[in-house]
Amino acid sequence: MSRKSNILAAFLALVLALLLTACNAGGDRVERFAEANPGSGENIAIPGYEKLSFAAGKTAQTVNLKNPPENACTFVLTLTLEDGETIWTGKALSPGEAFTRITLSRALDAGEYPATLHYDCFSLNDNTPLNGAEIQLTIEVR
Repeated sequence: MSRKSNILAAFLALVLALLLTACNAGGDRVERFAEANPGSGENIAIPGYEKLSFAAGKTAQTVNLKNPPENACTFVLTLTLEDGETIWTGKALSPGEAFTRITLSRALDAGEYPATLHYDCFSLNDNTPLNGAEIQLTIEVR
């Protein structure tokens, strides 16, 4: 092969590698941290968070937002800034699962942001809405 063909092949391989990396980098990641042992459904355990720490200038953020394994419901979580701007909404999270990476709708600048983590809860049996909760917290961006 000629030198131009080798350079073109190397360039295309690099572009392909970057595309594959970009495809895997985006989106939320859910991981199972415990086997579900659903309770009776009479009580819902809502984890509380005082602060979430995020990296400035990035939309992909590392978190640990859990649905305790004893819950008999799924969670749909929404993160909203104090001004009402929703910066993230997750898919349904089953008992024993946790979001370990989320993708914000926009990157945040360094600083502290008052925010609300809203929990919508749904029955495992028939997906009917249950009681939810709102947790006031601070997003610390560095």
